[in-house]
Amino acid sequence: MADELLRSIELLSRERGISPDIFYSAIKEALLTVAETYFNQETDVHVEINKEKGIIQVYSEKLVVDEIEDIDSEIIWKDALRHDSKVRLGDTIKIFLPSKTLGRVAAQTAKHIITQKVSIAEQQKIYEKYFPLTGTLQTGEINRIERDNIIVGLEIGEAILPPKELSPKDEYQRGDIIKFLIKRVFQEGKGPLVLGTRYMNDFVFELIKKEVPEVSDGIVKIVAIARDPGVKSKVAVYSTEKTVDPVGAIVGMNGNRVLAITKELRGERIDVVAWSDFTQRYIASALTPANVINVKIVDEENKRAEVTVTEDTLSSAIGRKGINIKLASKLTEWNIQLTNRMEDRFEKIEKKL
Repeated sequence: MADELLRSIELLSRERGISPDIFYSAIKEALLTVAETYFNQETDVHVEINKEKGIIQVYSEKLVVDEIEDIDSEIIWKDALRHDSKVRLGDTIKIFLPSKTLGRVAAQTAKHIITQKVSIAEQQKIYEKYFPLTGTLQTGEINRIERDNIIVGLEIGEAILPPKELSPKDEYQRGDIIKFLIKRVFQEGKGPLVLGTRYMNDFVFELIKKEVPEVSDGIVKIVAIARDPGVKSKVAVYSTEKTVDPVGAIVGMNGNRVLAITKELRGERIDVVAWSDFTQRYIASALTPANVINVKIVDEENKRAEVTVTEDTLSSAIGRKGINIKLASKLTEWNIQLTNRMEDRFEKIEKKL
């Protein structure tokens, strides 16, 4: 029975990628627990596991005496003879836990303790692997969907993406391959310890970083992202090298890079705009695809600006349900108001003349 148990431990440790010591520790703990019911509670109990021979022994050591003074450490000669027929007074004798009891322990008590210890060890392994990867992009296959929660298989363990961490356009089925950002990793819990997201702005950032070498190399910097998941994102960028067009780098030849990102975002539109430390220029760029005529700083302290655009791009400046101007305001951190007043247009025209 012990030999079979030890073989099972070696097999399980290889399958789970957990040190066999975790299992041996659990076995010892279980045997010591049961030994308390066989021996006196105060008795010093020893557990020896011979991994090579497949032998487990549980015993207490007692001194053979003719009169007992300490029942926990001594045994009278007559009782000692039942364990060793050659024992003499003054000898130290080993009293073993019966093999029948040992087998029953291995099948019952140890099972619970092993399961508990293995679970803790596996959780610790998942935490140590994925906690340093917080904020990084991951890819996995969907194992199942439970109560609208997407459960993704990882190299070790699983990740969970609750509905609130998905974009409104995300639709997945079991077996689909999904990309996500590791938002948080828990040290312990009943379910998956890795929390994933496709909702955060950082998810878009990591998609761009993966698709655009200039971003991963640090040549093109992403200053800010404003997003309405499933609808539209605006990304402000600049280049550390004059020869590199930051907007063009992200859009790619024939728009292939930005299209790949849009595809992953299930059709979510992306506006890539040039960042500038000149406020008026940055605000004008953020309102793309509108054609801006004039940007007027109304309140520097409270960051309020009035913008005039050409009449034919007014609707583009606002966007469907106001999404374009809303995201432009988020991106620049300025309260942008479209005035489109005629005097602003004339003022701009006069400046050009």
